[in-house]
Amino acid sequence: EFREFRILRHSIPPFIPLERLSREFLPSDLRGFLDALFQHLNAFVGRRRQLEQFQEEFSEWLEGIPQRNSLCNLLSFRCRIPGKSGNS
Repeated sequence: EFREFRILRHSIPPFIPLERLSREFLPSDLRGFLDALFQHLNAFVGRRRQLEQFQEEFSEWLEGIPQRNSLCNLLSFRCRIPGKSGNS
């Protein structure tokens, strides 16, 4: 039996190209759609976890809180170089 899948309501973050994925996969390949969606979500969670680990491991060198975008693929931070003194 053929079913047409559509996305009506969701809580997927807006930076994941859900519309493109649904156009590409949903007409015929639900498993492909779910796999691609899983990859996007897993990559985001992995980047977010790496940022958390970075903050934990290098907290003594960081000045303030690192800034990031919602996708966690752009990070901005200031750090002190260990053993270096002065205002440079």
